[in-house]
Amino acid sequence: MTQPPVPPNQPPGPPYQPGPQGQPRRSRGPLLIVGGLVLLLVVVIAAGVVLLVSRSDREPTDEQTTARTKPSDPAAVEFRRVLSAAAGTCPTPAPAGTACDAEGMKYKVGKVELDGRNVSEVKAALDAGSNGWYIALNLDPEGTKLFGQLTAAIAKQNPPTNQLAILVHGQVVTAPTVHSEIPGGKVQISGSFTRQSAEALVAKITG
Repeated sequence: MTQPPVPPNQPPGPPYQPGPQGQPRRSRGPLLIVGGLVLLLVVVIAAGVVLLVSRSDREPTDEQTTARTKPSDPAAVEFRRVLSAAAGTCPTPAPAGTACDAEGMKYKVGKVELDGRNVSEVKAALDAGSNGWYIALNLDPEGTKLFGQLTAAIAKQNPPTNQLAILVHGQVVTAPTVHSEIPGGKVQISGSFTRQSAEALVAKITG
């Protein structure tokens, strides 16, 4: 088939290509635009799902903290004074009066001053003021008295003997610094805790 005549003063275009049954081919431009819009919509929807999942993972408010129970093995949880601290690891079994943590610190510790039987509750909590997580321990009346006396004595010491080690099955799980006497039986262990790290420490204490 011959090409149709070219109008005067008009540059020749591409060869004429008939479509099926002799009909001219339609432009694909609108189809490409529609396809692009559909792809953009899919991307926007996918991004919304990711954002919603991320928003659902935010740390909860203090009303949504997870309460924990007493230590499952009370005798395995020990509160001891720190006598010295240095980098190092412990042999197995560790010598009496020596304990290590999972971060490569080796401690010389004193006698057991109170244990998990004096702990009535352990939980991770969120401070609404600072938006930081901490571990809350509640003590029974005997533990309250012993802990008040212990922290009053430790607070007067110089580092590292102003630290109190909490051991679980012979390993130091935390050794917070004591700045003052803590009466009343309500203890807060604070630091750079996230929800996950706070609940992980609670899990170690409760077993």
